[in-house]
Amino acid sequence: MIEAEARVTGIDREYAEVVTLRQSACGSCAASKGCGTSLIAAWFPQRELRFRLRNDIGAEAGDRVVLGLDEGSLQRGSLLLYAVPLGGLLGGAIAGDRLLPAIGLSAELGAIVGGLLGLIGALRFVSNRSASTLDDGAAGVRLLRKQATPGALYIELQASRTEQLQGNE
Repeated sequence: MIEAEARVTGIDREYAEVVTLRQSACGSCAASKGCGTSLIAAWFPQRELRFRLRNDIGAEAGDRVVLGLDEGSLQRGSLLLYAVPLGGLLGGAIAGDRLLPAIGLSAELGAIVGGLLGLIGALRFVSNRSASTLDDGAAGVRLLRKQATPGALYIELQASRTEQLQGNE
């Protein structure tokens, strides 16, 4: 399970609206120095990622929570984002290479036009599929637990220590 921290911005019946910042470093190291991903991310502005998730943990507005993403969902999403456009590009190029010479045009032009049309079609498919997956809540992102704030832990420890001292008197 891949985890990320987020903040609850609102509650709508049984759903929580959460916001998280896109991270430039992976969750494994968070060092972000010497990593190619963080160098590329520095060129792009950080955007908030917003989710509307089922609130099974009883989170309230202002709470910090931990989001979870199943590894299988990540693999399916990666396949959708990378393999489908590549397949559309290659399939379109092969089809164009074979079909356009039949009507008297060059095979190279057919490969270029077919590849572009295949890529555009595949990108539209990915866009529609991604939007419907996010709308259905099937993306695999869910609320795991509330994130304890350091101050809350300190107050809880102080309260239990006070109870112990009062019990000894």
